[in-house]
Amino acid sequence: MNKLFLYTLLIVVIKHTVLSQENNLPPSPSHPVNQNPMPPKDFRTFKERLYVGGNVGAWFGSSTFINISPLVGCKITKEFSLGVTGTYNYYSQTYGNQKFVSTVYGGGAFGRYLFFENFFAQAGLERLSVLDYRSIIPGSRVWVDNILVGGGYRQPFSQRGSFVAAIFYNINQTPLSPYPNPIIQIGFNIGL
Repeated sequence: MNKLFLYTLLIVVIKHTVLSQENNLPPSPSHPVNQNPMPPKDFRTFKERLYVGGNVGAWFGSSTFINISPLVGCKITKEFSLGVTGTYNYYSQTYGNQKFVSTVYGGGAFGRYLFFENFFAQAGLERLSVLDYRSIIPGSRVWVDNILVGGGYRQPFSQRGSFVAAIFYNINQTPLSPYPNPIIQIGFNIGL
């Protein structure tokens, strides 16, 4: 009988403790309930959903390389964004008395999904105009489609800005693709 009483008492105490966690009291005047909560700051206006950024790189010497790759993105949700990119690369190399010069230009689109706060996965399509070294016509150009899949990490440096480091693989690699796998990019994003 003693054990039955103790078990019953234990169940009543646990039930009372669990039910007491529920707050059925009306809100106090000092803490009114907001009936029309404001959306998160990033989603009040279209402009606040936008961010800009990209990659810039260069090296100089007997080989010269300049890369400018701006991007504009739009947050669809806090985690998912879509964007467009542009690309311009200048490359020159001197062999003996002869100088080889090449440019690559074009653009693309991407989708980016943010997970684990600062890590992201990204996939995109990039269409670039490159020199067609296989053509018998000098200076001939061809469009090359690149499908880039990968991800990266962003490190915030302000409330609306971050540095970005990413690695991508071109799953449509061809002999005319302008860069070999893996593709490593370091850049930045800044919210408007």
